[in-house]
Amino acid sequence: MQVLMLVNPVSGHKRGLQVAQEAVKAFEEQGVKVKSMVSEWAGHLVEIGRQQVNETWDGVVAVGGDGTLFEVVNGMLAGNENLPVPLAVIPVGTGNSFSRDLKSKSLSDTIQSVLEGKSRGVDLGFCQCADQSFCFINIAGFGFVADVAYQASFYKRWGALSYVIGVFICISRLSSYDLEFEIDGQSFSRDNLFVEICNSTKTGGDMIMAPEAKIDDGMLDVVLLNKVSRPRLLSALPKIYKGTHVQMPEVETFRASRAVFRPAIPKGLTPDGESIGSTPITISVLPGKIRIFDR
Repeated sequence: MQVLMLVNPVSGHKRGLQVAQEAVKAFEEQGVKVKSMVSEWAGHLVEIGRQQVNETWDGVVAVGGDGTLFEVVNGMLAGNENLPVPLAVIPVGTGNSFSRDLKSKSLSDTIQSVLEGKSRGVDLGFCQCADQSFCFINIAGFGFVADVAYQASFYKRWGALSYVIGVFICISRLSSYDLEFEIDGQSFSRDNLFVEICNSTKTGGDMIMAPEAKIDDGMLDVVLLNKVSRPRLLSALPKIYKGTHVQMPEVETFRASRAVFRPAIPKGLTPDGESIGSTPITISVLPGKIRIFDR
């Protein structure tokens, strides 16, 4: 067996290389050949994934966080849209939100699932912007949540707390906007603060944005927060960690296979924690598009 390991060295407070070295040693002790390739710049793993996806690997191992997964998945898709190689996730990022929905919770779990060849089909979201398109594996959002993610990127040394810091920075400039959107052909209008399109349950580490989401159900969960006051928004923050924010009257949830969003004001996007693209957008689900090693 031979696997390709794609490493983000700066993930997890620059622990990426250390964890990758531990993983290489553990694989090689089991007789697995490992080729390790380290990202040298932002977007480098996209290029490596594109170039390597059609080689004779038994698996690809991504070492990093949600942003690392975003690069690896989109790189593999650029090289072969049929995604012929299963992907393993060794989480070392700030939030590691997607990996929290997997059964393999530890390094040893992940290695064992690769050795046993245990994988499962996992959905992807596909986002079409005016000038580009991409897939996401965890979550994509705009509005207040995208502003928070952008601010949190400056405080990654604080781990998942960086997202809380981002909230308090952004709440001072809170403003709503008119939003027209469609969910599987049905049209809606709202005075909106943010939209999250979720494939998995969590964002920002332990925030349970979409408590009913499943990574393999062939649907995306859409969460909207409509106009609220600053104090009301602050009161909602603790609820997100329990997933009870969805019970608030200002929060709406939908399940969708296809959705279109047209805010009156163009909004930047944060797919899997990255800052890429802007509205208007069309989102669709790609059921079981990628296989993930998981126990």
